[in-house]
Amino acid sequence: MLRKHLKHIAIVCEVGFILLFFVLLARTRPYWYTSDGKSTALLKTADPPLPRAQLHTPFHSSTPPLFQSTVFYRTIVDNNLFRPLGWRPPRPKSLYRLIGTIIPTNGETQPQAILQATASNKTHTVTIGDRVDGDTTVTDIQLKQVTLEKVGQRRTLKLNSAPWLK
Repeated sequence: MLRKHLKHIAIVCEVGFILLFFVLLARTRPYWYTSDGKSTALLKTADPPLPRAQLHTPFHSSTPPLFQSTVFYRTIVDNNLFRPLGWRPPRPKSLYRLIGTIIPTNGETQPQAILQATASNKTHTVTIGDRVDGDTTVTDIQLKQVTLEKVGQRRTLKLNSAPWLK
């Protein structure tokens, strides 16, 4: 009889702890992330702002930042449950490959570079300031390397001196 009462008390305690857990979980405020990556305790727009002492993070400003759904769901997209274990995102391939550079010894001619488009295997001979395609410009040519600029982003291509060792 005592065992029956203890078993009943244990079940009631388990149910009570589960209910307490869900009540506490429902009362906590969610953490959202701003575009700069700092975590901020956001309030719903209908809630009045909390005093600074009650906030959960030191990064909170006087006005809460707007919710950005792309940042919020980024964790789910990056850690997809249905991907195989050890999956890594593919490395972005370069649009061009450096075949060679021509650096003149005299100051009369400009340095030149020979680039190959990886998608079409088309070869381009360019100098500094030339456009390879509509928005990619050659900004610098050095010995065994070329710097390309596309929409404000610079990318340096280096000469692969041993292509057979890939």
